[in-house]
Amino acid sequence: MCLVASCPCSIVISVPLSYFAGIGAASKAGVLIKGGKFVEALAKASCFAFDKTGTLTDNHISVKEIKSLSNYSEKEILQIAYSVEAHSAHPIAAAIRDYAKENHISKLELKDHAELSGSGVTASDGEHIYSVTKSAEYTATAVTKDGAVIGLISIAERPRPEAKDVLEKLRSLGVNQLVMLSGDKEAACQKVASELSITDIHAELLPEDKVRCVEDMIKANGSCCFVGDGINDAPVLTRSDCGIAMGLGSDAAIESADAVLSAQTLTALPRAIRICRKTMNTVRGNIAFSLIVKALVIILAAFGIAPLWLAVVSDTGVCLICVLNAVRLIKRKASLF
Repeated sequence: MCLVASCPCSIVISVPLSYFAGIGAASKAGVLIKGGKFVEALAKASCFAFDKTGTLTDNHISVKEIKSLSNYSEKEILQIAYSVEAHSAHPIAAAIRDYAKENHISKLELKDHAELSGSGVTASDGEHIYSVTKSAEYTATAVTKDGAVIGLISIAERPRPEAKDVLEKLRSLGVNQLVMLSGDKEAACQKVASELSITDIHAELLPEDKVRCVEDMIKANGSCCFVGDGINDAPVLTRSDCGIAMGLGSDAAIESADAVLSAQTLTALPRAIRICRKTMNTVRGNIAFSLIVKALVIILAAFGIAPLWLAVVSDTGVCLICVLNAVRLIKRKASLF
């Protein structure tokens, strides 16, 4: 009887099933989680770091102003920037392309397009090298020719409409540190952060700087999750305890991430945390219930007062109860979490 009662089937079956059910419930809520260990990471996370452009801000980035700092006209500055950014996946590049098309700007024949990680894009006409990049001197995006700034492009962006509410919900869930990590200028980051009530900002970061910041937060808090969408976010998505990519992000970000917000908004993030916490509670509950029942039956069997049918119930019956408890996760409506 002791052998029957001590069979670990209820734990061996129900624990993995709880994780699978939790992942299924999260997918119904719009978050695709790539494994059980990331369910645990989301459940215990007390620190979240966010990229700015395309993550905390929406994808409706637009060109605000073009200013020439050379003998090139504003139209020519836009034409060069449009041609350099022709193949870039960055949201600012998309905004420049859209603005150029709206103003019927033709594209120059440039070659040797190259992404400068965390800095910008370059291209050449065979004689000169042009770039659209961040500048240490200016707050706007700089357009350069052979390294000399010939014009500036100011970009207007706005926070996602759901972002402030999502951040408040994260705080109510016990997330005690919300951080913005961005490669953009301090002034641009401060503007968005002030609208979202974020006080912890790290600006003008290269991809490796973001990794270092997340490592520091992991040391300080025990864990840190990062939410981003760009190709430059791939290293930090990999380094964080749970990297979360936006559904419309770059392929590199999605492949590097441990979870994906398939609904393409931040709305599902607090619900995903609640689902993951419920999943971990279910796992712990199943383990505790199984061990307590089995321990009681084994003690009774040792004193010779437990019938065989009770040992069978402590094995098969407890297993069925734990399995049904796990299945409740996926059967529950996402809106109830």
